[in-house]
Amino acid sequence: MIGRYARLLLVFAKVETQYELEYRTNLIFSVLQQAMIMVTSIGAMLILFSYTTTLNGWSLAEMLVLLGVFYIVQGIGDTLFGPSFERLLEHIRLGTLDFTLLKPANGQFLVSTRHVKLRNSAQLVLGLVVLGIGISRLESALSAAQVAGFIVALGCGFALMYSLLLVLSTLAFWFVRVENLLVIYGAFVDASRFPVDIYPGWLRVTLSSVAPVGIAVTVPAQALAGRVDALGIAALALAATLAWVLSAWFWRRGLRSYTGASA
Repeated sequence: MIGRYARLLLVFAKVETQYELEYRTNLIFSVLQQAMIMVTSIGAMLILFSYTTTLNGWSLAEMLVLLGVFYIVQGIGDTLFGPSFERLLEHIRLGTLDFTLLKPANGQFLVSTRHVKLRNSAQLVLGLVVLGIGISRLESALSAAQVAGFIVALGCGFALMYSLLLVLSTLAFWFVRVENLLVIYGAFVDASRFPVDIYPGWLRVTLSSVAPVGIAVTVPAQALAGRVDALGIAALALAATLAWVLSAWFWRRGLRSYTGASA
């Protein structure tokens, strides 16, 4: 079963890549734009740390680790899920989701991954580079526990962000202008490029619970920096599991309210 869906995902990626290669100049400029945004972010951080040595206890190396994690999470989200969910909103509004639901595959998987945008994976590659630079500047070598905690926390971060996107997109079954919620989601994602603990209390709670994109980035970086223990990782794993289950239930609940073009 897993192999079948992996092959489907590969087919989706190939098809979307063929579309992208029809406009190669646009593809090149898109990648350059992503690189420029990342270089600007790193430059701003270096300027900030030219006036201080820590930011609420975070060193420059740890902030580079966090920024690398941010672009990895954002890159995977924008590559796999974001474009597909944007198209899902259009299908629900037009009543053309029938064509997806009638296919012999899991509907949630299809609406989540059908429109893979490999050009956005440039963020992932550049994020790995920044993450490597940050790790090389850490004061102490990484332990096996830190690496394991990072991998688990990063996986949980993806699950949390996916669950939030699925819930927001599912709201389109009842509301018309869900796109506005996705814009707000994007603003919270941008805010997560800094540690959650530097923000005021109300925003810290929002980035940790209502829109948990903050902990999806901060906790993996804390794991690499040795700033979170096994209990914190376990709590994150439990929260991610609950979010995944509840978002899948909410998706199935939303499908009951769907009225397609064939109705």
